[in-house]
Amino acid sequence: MARVVMEHPDLPDQRIEVDEVSVPHHQAAGWQVVETLPQQPTSPARRRRQTPRKDES
Repeated sequence: MARVVMEHPDLPDQRIEVDEVSVPHHQAAGWQVVETLPQQPTSPARRRRQTPRKDES
């Protein structure tokens, strides 16, 4: 999921980083997109190692 950096005209020194899907919500509150961050690669989920049950040997 892409992330964007936004700032508000009334708060020029404060920037926030939000998910791209949240942009319309923040824009309705007056925030403006400053830059789009490159998407970070995600690592695949790790599987848990199956441990034998006590009744299985």
